[in-house]
Amino acid sequence: MEDKALCDICTKAKVFTKCLGCAVSLCEGCACFELIGSGCGCVWPAYYCFACVHDPHINPNAVFKESDK
Repeated sequence: MEDKALCDICTKAKVFTKCLGCAVSLCEGCACFELIGSGCGCVWPAYYCFACVHDPHINPNAVFKESDK
């Protein structure tokens, strides 16, 4: 059975993943990819929506991003 769920952001494309910050469903085009390091040498892939990827309370890499405001 094929999954027909659509992205919560663009509502056009099929869901690829959920935002690690707010859990909205995201397609590949709306998902922002990040690598999160723990300090012990481990690195994990993470996907965020546009709002969460720029929020330093959610994404530890947000402080390194330029503001779009």
